[in-house]
Amino acid sequence: MNYYDQLMLEYYRVLNNAWKTEIRDATRLAIQMLSDMPRTEKINKDSIDKLMSIINTQLGDDFAALVNEPTKAIIDRCVRLGLRDTQVQAPSKTSIGLWGIEDQHLSSTIQKQQLFWIGNHFEADVRQNFADTLSKAIEQGYTKEMLADTLKDQFNDIANRSSNYWQGLAEHTALRIREFGRLQGYKKAKARYYKLVVILDDRTSDICRALAAQDNVYPLNDAIEVMDNLMALDTKSNSLDDAREHIKALAPWIKDDQIEYDSEMNPIGVSGAHTPFPPFHWKCRTTTFIL
Repeated sequence: MNYYDQLMLEYYRVLNNAWKTEIRDATRLAIQMLSDMPRTEKINKDSIDKLMSIINTQLGDDFAALVNEPTKAIIDRCVRLGLRDTQVQAPSKTSIGLWGIEDQHLSSTIQKQQLFWIGNHFEADVRQNFADTLSKAIEQGYTKEMLADTLKDQFNDIANRSSNYWQGLAEHTALRIREFGRLQGYKKAKARYYKLVVILDDRTSDICRALAAQDNVYPLNDAIEVMDNLMALDTKSNSLDDAREHIKALAPWIKDDQIEYDSEMNPIGVSGAHTPFPPFHWKCRTTTFIL
């Protein structure tokens, strides 16, 4: 296992273990609250609001706090790795210099954005399931024992389903940030163009096969402009949905219907607008190379 793979695995474990810890704590606190309710008290809106507050705190704020420092460290290492890639790729007399203010600014900006995505995962992707369950509990007159059993099942289900999500996020994060480090290095090396490096094996997507077939040369200035605009995203004043739309507009992933095929159904190109640098899709493995 190389250093990059170790980074991805380490970050996956950080996210997955922290999520499971907070799910375990949320389960314990929610069940304890239900157990402490007087036997004659029924589930009502007040008790539902208290339960939702517990779940929101554990899987939102507390989870984000738990992964805060490890996330910052991983991102810093990924940016540095991308810069090191550039130094290895560049001609022998080319220097990208030492770690500087611009590099630190890039790393710090990515850290803030990554923590924004992580901190909003519960609100955007998980919360509604719990809200629906708790609303159903009131409508159907659940006893506290019935609700406790339902919540246990739901917590277990989320813990099991989230493992793949965190694995994908760790891989995507490491690739994207390492690529940002490369682009930063290309800029420092005063490069003008770069090309894609596509891994061609039985796991390669048609999207990346099409890009490999095109074999384009990409202007670095265009990529830097996109990266700078992505880094300018204001996470304090934007909602998660707004942020997602902002990124889709600036650097959209390639969709399947953009792939062009020849008469034998071999991918030969991509049409339409798309991000000028990897990742081009979820779990993309394509990278770039300086020219």
